[in-house]
Amino acid sequence: MPEQLQPARPVEEAPEFGPVVIRVAAEVLETMFFEEALPSACEHAWLAQAVSAQLSFEGSHCGEFLLSVPPGTARSIAAGFLGVDPEEMSETQPGEVILELANILCGALMSTLWPESNLSLGTPELVSAEHSFPAAMHCCFSLPEGMVAVSIALGSRDAA
Repeated sequence: MPEQLQPARPVEEAPEFGPVVIRVAAEVLETMFFEEALPSACEHAWLAQAVSAQLSFEGSHCGEFLLSVPPGTARSIAAGFLGVDPEEMSETQPGEVILELANILCGALMSTLWPESNLSLGTPELVSAEHSFPAAMHCCFSLPEGMVAVSIALGSRDAA
């Protein structure tokens, strides 16, 4: 049976979360997507137009992961990952790469936060810009081309 954790907290109330997310996100974005990620103050005006990917995880810990990126930043990340010019990409490729980034980043975070746990990741899916987790732990990053927002909500899907 999955361990039921306390409701998720904002990153400033979860000091163990922030440094891990910052380190892991920076490593993933730099090594696999050729992007330098720096922790940034949260300014969410851009979220209304964001390309967002969500996936759930379950096992010894349960919750959901959300990654949001402005459209232009999504194109830049996708171009770096695919090794093509942004103008050469199809309309769907940025979203597909953001799904892959969400999967990679969530897996890396889960294995770093809870290395001894037994977790299963769901299939990432693109979600609307209005999608959010009310009590999620959250961090924003600045890339040369724009912002990235990462949120993790802990607890079961049914514990609303």
